[in-house]
Amino acid sequence: MDIITTPMSHFGSYMALTYQVSEKAEKDGLYVNAVRGKSKQHQNALKIIPTKNGEPVEYKYQAEEFQISISFEGGEMKICFEDDKRIFVKGSGKGVGLSLDTQPVYNFEYNYLLGKPSEEYCMVNSYKNLTKYMIFAPKGSVSLKQNVFMDTTGSTNKADNLSSIQIESEGDDFLCVIEDIPTNGAVPIDREYSFEKALEKSTSHFEEFLSKQPSVPQEYQQTLREAAYLNWTCTVNAEGLLKRKAVYMSNSNFPGVWSWDNAFNGLALAGVDNQLAWDQFQLLFDHQDELGQIPGSVSDSTIRWNFSKPPIQGLFILKMMERMELTTEQLEQMYNQIQAHVSYYFSYKDSNGDGICEYHHGNDSGQDNSTVFRNADVIDSPDLTAFLIKSMDMLAIVADKLHRQKDKAYWEEESKKVTEKFCDYFLVDDFPVARFMRTGEIIESQSILPLVSIILADKLPKQARDNIINELSSDKHLTDWGIASEALNSPFYEEDAYWRGPIWAPTTLLFIDAFEECGEHELAAEVAEKFLKMCKQSGFAEVFHAETGEGLRDLAHTWASSVFIHLAARQKQ
Repeated sequence: MDIITTPMSHFGSYMALTYQVSEKAEKDGLYVNAVRGKSKQHQNALKIIPTKNGEPVEYKYQAEEFQISISFEGGEMKICFEDDKRIFVKGSGKGVGLSLDTQPVYNFEYNYLLGKPSEEYCMVNSYKNLTKYMIFAPKGSVSLKQNVFMDTTGSTNKADNLSSIQIESEGDDFLCVIEDIPTNGAVPIDREYSFEKALEKSTSHFEEFLSKQPSVPQEYQQTLREAAYLNWTCTVNAEGLLKRKAVYMSNSNFPGVWSWDNAFNGLALAGVDNQLAWDQFQLLFDHQDELGQIPGSVSDSTIRWNFSKPPIQGLFILKMMERMELTTEQLEQMYNQIQAHVSYYFSYKDSNGDGICEYHHGNDSGQDNSTVFRNADVIDSPDLTAFLIKSMDMLAIVADKLHRQKDKAYWEEESKKVTEKFCDYFLVDDFPVARFMRTGEIIESQSILPLVSIILADKLPKQARDNIINELSSDKHLTDWGIASEALNSPFYEEDAYWRGPIWAPTTLLFIDAFEECGEHELAAEVAEKFLKMCKQSGFAEVFHAETGEGLRDLAHTWASSVFIHLAARQKQ
């Protein structure tokens, strides 16, 4: 297991273990990271430094799914999670110890040595990570080594403070516990502490989660395990702004949920853990405002309203309903939420009142830097209208389930009206185009963004469907690994430029499902197989090189693992 790429963690935990390599060799090493939302720029909370007779030693490490083994001359250490709150570190060998460098950034960041003589423990006040950690040794001793400059001006300037916690062995071994204290304070609990039992406990927690995953073909079983592990480790507890458990997009670069990313995680969990699947859809709707808007992203500590993200929730509720049963209460709740969400778009994202909703920025579309947005203008894009039509279809279906026939008829009629407007406005020579909102001028682009409107399937004229499918399946977009986000022959194509070339998991799934609805089963199967093989080769990256399948950017991103799980489960055994 590569903990440089995929941090080790535990379901529900806000801690992660990672090995970092930097330009400065002295920064290299094993770290406990905080994955709370505002900690992104300062995730390092504790640097784990093995010592011998009080001095740091060079070491080698090996990581497995649930244990990190460290070896050095004259000793060894093992590290594991016990649960979502505790990491255990066990050391063996004469004179073997541990230094936990808390790497203070600000003048007011330093640690406290607490407890009775011979029963000391430390509290780490990691302000930069919005976290406290309690460090104690069920076997061994704890001391504090720090040199703190107290700023008399009360400044928050960065400081050169030193503060590290020392764990020394008792005899020839020690056991240290690192415990996450998210609010006030704590004292070590008097109980049995066993590294072996902790390892067994965390392993069994994951194996139980894995046992619920869908069956997949033999060739993908190991990759399924890796995908499930990533999702399991990126799940955090309900805390702060998060009203329920959340599958973060990443423990490395994206500690939070975004209002379309997380729908893919919810879909992968449907039929696996239905409550957790439902919670992923509700995380953003927990904060839906009086206008019907949901935030663009939320974490335990941060909520952002700047961008809306594409309204895919209605479409994904339809997908989720194919895999799990929703209660009447859930149907009522989701009906009201999606109805308000659709109303928000037509009330506040249609500034010129022409009945076509707008993207105000590329980030609103999810395809942040698509060439459709290269002129930094307000855009009418066909995919947005298509998503809203699918939301209306969802509302009609749910209204029928709730025996609201008038509401069903209303949404069916609204869907029909908006679809007609879509065809009149966006289809030019039976091909979807984006337009500038103010002038209606067509935007010349070879981005896949307008082509996402293929999700309308048989609502589109047959020639329009055929044209979109022909474009996506041509060698301009379809590579050995999937569908490139910008045509390979486009003057704007770049190998690693986010939405100007690479392959993305979310649009891959949207296209595959749309191909199926259009009767293009062979094409759907081909694109699915390409994506599965790419994940097997390259892991679960945020994006993938369109021509080589290499993972790019964040290399452990949960929407890729979730799309893999969803697609692999649909393969014939």
